[in-house]
Order: sequence, then structure tokens, then C-alpha cells
Amino acid sequence: MESSTIGNITRSAHDWNNVSLESAKLENIASTYPETIRLDFLWLAGHLRDDCSRNLDVLVHRAHQHGFKTDKTTFSKILRGRWNRDAEGAVLEHPIISVRNFNQLVDALRKDASRASLAGRVPFIETGTWLEFHDYIEVKRAPEQVCKFGLIIGPTGSQKSACAKQYRNLNNSGKVVHLEAPEKPTMGRFVRELGKAYGIPDKVSGEKLRMRITENVTAAKAIIIDNIQRLYKPQHGWNQEIFNYLQKLQDDTGCTIIMIAVPEFEIDLRAGRDRGYFEQFEGRVGGRSEFHILPDFTPREDILKIAEAFNLQDAEKHLDYLEKISKERGRIRILFNALQKAKRLADAAGKKLTIKHVRTARNEEDVE
Repeated sequence: MESSTIGNITRSAHDWNNVSLESAKLENIASTYPETIRLDFLWLAGHLRDDCSRNLDVLVHRAHQHGFKTDKTTFSKILRGRWNRDAEGAVLEHPIISVRNFNQLVDALRKDASRASLAGRVPFIETGTWLEFHDYIEVKRAPEQVCKFGLIIGPTGSQKSACAKQYRNLNNSGKVVHLEAPEKPTMGRFVRELGKAYGIPDKVSGEKLRMRITENVTAAKAIIIDNIQRLYKPQHGWNQEIFNYLQKLQDDTGCTIIMIAVPEFEIDLRAGRDRGYFEQFEGRVGGRSEFHILPDFTPREDILKIAEAFNLQDAEKHLDYLEKISKERGRIRILFNALQKAKRLADAAGKKLTIKHVRTARNEEDVE
């Protein structure tokens, strides 16, 4: 059986599911490929890792569904850096799959993945809140930016998590990772989740895991951490292990770290006994004026854009009613739920979505 040597490890070329999907290693391989396929290569590797459970059989099956005859051997070689090289590293006269075919294959898989992620859901809507969220992170990621920490504060149901996931999806070539703070945070659990985001195998742990994470993080990368308030341990005073780790990781790598929290977290810190400790993070963000604070309730402009995305007839005419829904407990999620249920009712009846469908979905009388 054909084999190849990587470092001191001799690995069978048919050891299909042990292909390394670690971010830094994939980026090294991508740098040896033509620029025209680098981003597609990184997307494909991330798709295998995150959406195919690292199983090449699943990836092959999806390729075959689109008429591509690509097999496990071809995928394995591409992911190991052998798209255009033989087992000894010599450049092949012709790559194992043309640039055109490879890009077409990835494009088909990408569209499938997008459809699957939206199955039964509402497509992401680019509201004003999203545009401001996007621009805030872009500024923080700029190479010349001095303050590379960012803090986004908003109540539950203010589009924070949806925007964070969308930003990650638009930058899914390994440059941006997004993770939820563990519900019961420990240092071990947090670094394990962060390592997983970079494709580091679960078997790596302890100090080795921290070293591998640092190897995968660069100044061009961003880490978005949702529900950062879960990481704060009031009883530990200034000994905030996870926050200390994030500070050192940023110092060592120059990466961007975006923290997302609920308003209560900031209030607790400003009034609490540990406010002196967190002044350093306020400074790293650039001062409180550099916090990105979302409004308590969804702006009317966003509500109108959301309603129009559902093709609600005469949406502007009913804006007051829709805004009232968005201010109920649960906020914008309640409006999305009402519109989604109403859309199903309208579709089932073969009709356009109207405010009557919304009222029916909410078990209300249709009062104009």
C-alpha cells in the first residue's frame, strides 16, 4: 500500500479519516496551492470537519450526488497537500483534479451546505443591526488597530448570536471562529472548545492543547466568544483564569478577540469589587466609548426589513403592531416566530402573507 512520511510519522495514504483538519496545518497546505483554489480548499476542509463529522464517506456521497466522481483517494490527497504532487513531493504534470472542476465541486457543496443550514429556518436578514455589528468587528480586525479587543453588549433577543454566526460563516476559511462560552465554565472545558474550533483533536489536552491553539492563532485571526458573562467567576476575585488566558493569547498572537455579553454583565463589573481588574479589558477595548452597545429593542427599520423579507403585504402599514410584538418577552425571536408560523399558514393556503395570517398564528382576532 502506498504510504507517505510526515515528520517522523509514516502514514498509509488510505488511512482515510486520519487526515489532519487542524487550521494551521491546512493553511500551510493551502499556501502551496494556486491562489485560485486556496479559499475553496480551506472551506472544503472545514466542511469535512464541521459538517461531515470528519467522515470522507459522507463527503464522497455528497460529491456523487452532484455528478462528481471524486473518490476518497482524491479527497485524501488534496487534503494532505498532494493536489499537484506525488508521494515523494515531486510536482505532477497535471493535478489530480483541475482547478475548474475543483472550484465547481466546492461551489456545489457550499450551496448544499447553505440550503441545509436554512432548512426549516429563515434566511439571514441583513438588518441595520447586522451592518453595524459587521463594521465594528471589521474595524477591530484592521492590521493597524491598536485595541484588538472588542465588546458587544445587548439583551437577549437582540440579534447578537445570529450576527456572530453570520460573520463567522462569511469568514469561514479559518480566519474567524465563533464559540459559545461553556454553560459551566472551567479552563479545561473552555480551551477544549476553542481547540475544537481550530480542528485540534480531542485527544490533545493540557499544556499541549494551549500550545497548539497558540500555533493556530495569528494576528490575522479573530475569536468571537458569545455569552462571555458565563466565564466570570465573582467568587474568584482577580483570579479570573479564562480572562487571563485570553489576555495572554491576544498578547502572544496579536489576534482580535470579540466578547459578546448581556447588559447585566457590564453593570455587575462596574459596580462590583472586581471593577479594577476589568479596567484593563476596558482599556484594551479602547475605553467604554468603544463598546458596541445594541439597543434595548429592535429598531423599527430592522423590523420593517424583517417583515419585508417574509414578503408580508403592506408591512409598513402594520409596523406599530409588529414593533409591539418585538417588545414582548423574548423580543425579536417572538416576531420571527410569529412571522414564520404565519408564512406557513399562508403557504398552505396558497396565498400571500398578510397581517391576518400573523394574527391567526398568534391566536388573535383580525382587528384592523
